[in-house]
Amino acid sequence: MKIFSLKCLNCGAALEVKQDIDEFACGYCGVQQHVERSGGIVSLKRLEETLDDVKLGTNRAASELALSRLHADLNAICARRDSEIKALRTADEKNNALIGWGIIAGVGLAIYVYGWWSIPVIIGGLVFGSFFIKSVTKEIKAIEANAAARIEPLKVQIARHQSIVDSYDFGTQGKT
Repeated sequence: MKIFSLKCLNCGAALEVKQDIDEFACGYCGVQQHVERSGGIVSLKRLEETLDDVKLGTNRAASELALSRLHADLNAICARRDSEIKALRTADEKNNALIGWGIIAGVGLAIYVYGWWSIPVIIGGLVFGSFFIKSVTKEIKAIEANAAARIEPLKVQIARHQSIVDSYDFGTQGKT
């Protein structure tokens, strides 16, 4: 069986490693080490570095999955916001059309019944009717504010996960 002479990465002690061993602890300082064999070259790597590479790869995969989910959540919030605003505007248009036709009918009926003396009745009816007209602007702003409040934390999470994905460079991460 072939034995390799190597030096400990931590304390520099001379080590003799058998060919069939992949991981061991230094007999002098106790640091866990991994034997790497590549192209006829045998070298040591601290086991913590190997585990760090695995951890980084796992973090990147988890962040990629999180990004997919977060983008889906973001799109769902935007779609819900848009559908609520569309429904509100559609109802408002129907309400405005009903009020408009009511005003036309009321003015026509007042003129028919009272003649030109109906002008005070028409003005009074318009003032009274204005209390039933409401603007949907406040409701739309409330829907948009609610959606924005739910979107903002998602954007922060997306940025964080995107930075994890972007920072991992397949094997050279953490070796600065």
